[in-house]
Amino acid sequence: MKTRPWAAIIVAAGQSKRLKSNVPKPFLYVDHRRTLLDMCLESFGKVPGLAYVIIVTRQEFMEQAIQAIYRWKLAGIVTKGGAEREDSVRLGLEVVPPGVRHVLIHDAARPLVSPGLIQRVLDGAVISGAVIPTIPVKDTLKIVRKGRVVKTLDRTKIGAVQTPQGFKLMVLKKAFKKVGKRASRLTDDSAVVEAAGIKVRVVEGDLLNFKVTTPDDLRHVKDLVWWEKTHEYQH
Repeated sequence: MKTRPWAAIIVAAGQSKRLKSNVPKPFLYVDHRRTLLDMCLESFGKVPGLAYVIIVTRQEFMEQAIQAIYRWKLAGIVTKGGAEREDSVRLGLEVVPPGVRHVLIHDAARPLVSPGLIQRVLDGAVISGAVIPTIPVKDTLKIVRKGRVVKTLDRTKIGAVQTPQGFKLMVLKKAFKKVGKRASRLTDDSAVVEAAGIKVRVVEGDLLNFKVTTPDDLRHVKDLVWWEKTHEYQH
């Protein structure tokens, strides 16, 4: 597929309450030189056509985000985030430069995102306009109300959603405009697009592309990074 200029919006404005850290997740180190944000930028930088990176973060960490963009030799900008996740995405969309037709939105709390997954989402966005990566749900899921099971869901029809999520830029901008203030209450970008009446396609996700939410998740990332480095040294 022909590569066209595209942009990435990296959302890094969360407060990391469940991680019990004074430093936001994206700026925690996984080894002696890379933060979670660094790992994301490293992977995105390997995908052809990346024209611009927009990092949306808290005011007090904007300088660190700028340094990360410089460290990975990427073109980009850092802008201040909003009160909720989708507020931050909307603010990121406002600074996407001219000439970009497609945009991928990614949570910096998913540091193990692979270039292959990024490319898969990008290709899907070019074809369909709105695409998300999903992975199968392994557990049986039930709707519970007041301590009682109301309904058992068919897990074969359910997918766990990941980022990056990919869109034609105009599709996502129009969706935010149509949904308006309701977007602040939604938890991901595809929900905004769905609320605007636009169909969203899916592509295969990646089990390693999990979200760092708890201290155990962070330890798991560090263990995987250590194992990868050790494996490389042995070969």
